Amino acid sequence: MITFTHIPLMKLRSLIYLAFICAFALSCKNDSTEPVDYNEYYPLKVGWYGIYDVREEIYSTSQKDPEIKVRQEKDEINDVKMNADGSSTYTFSRSTRATSSDYWQKVKEFTVQKFPDKLLTNIDNQTFFTLVFPIDNRINWNGNSYNNLDAQEYHYEDVGQSVTIAEQTFHNSLTVVERQDSSIINKYTGIKKYGLGVGLLSDEQIDFELCQSDECIGSGKVESGTKKTRKIVEFGGI
Repeated sequence: MITFTHIPLMKLRSLIYLAFICAFALSCKNDSTEPVDYNEYYPLKVGWYGIYDVREEIYSTSQKDPEIKVRQEKDEINDVKMNADGSSTYTFSRSTRATSSDYWQKVKEFTVQKFPDKLLTNIDNQTFFTLVFPIDNRINWNGNSYNNLDAQEYHYEDVGQSVTIAEQTFHNSLTVVERQDSSIINKYTGIKKYGLGVGLLSDEQIDFELCQSDECIGSGKVESGTKKTRKIVEFGGI
């Protein structure tokens, strides 16, 4: 039987040092994770598509209950063009249908321009600064840098978190808070979630004017405005 008392001191120290190095190397190997390609939060390739359930709530002072509109929307990349400045412009088509059993009807096109450090979306003749790279919770940027609208500060939240959308769980997502303004008389919210390898998962846009009469001010009762949500139900590509 061999005991540590039979091993010379210098050799014993060498063995302990070697064991420590091996344990450290194995620990680093076990804790390592694959690097994230941040571009995959918004996959851009011809043929890629996403289908969304859309719900709109329209409030007005003349109606007790909101008008509800539901439909499905499909965004699909149809074309890509390389630009002289090194960026790429992807053309999307947006189609709608009332239910999943109806035929798609194309309603518009929009574009996404990809640069190494950002994505710009041009829709309805307005360009929005959609994402900035690299993705980091500490980054803020003006989403209206490329249009004439008032400055609007965007920021990231919950980078790398799991999220469940329409009973589907996505294990690596991020949130872009585009707007989050609330007061006693109004509520304005714009929040988008993106999934790694998927793209846009959900989009919630709220534009409410709240009751301001003496009887209900501060209650949060909606006087007028809209709430629109999009939630992904299917995605894929060629």
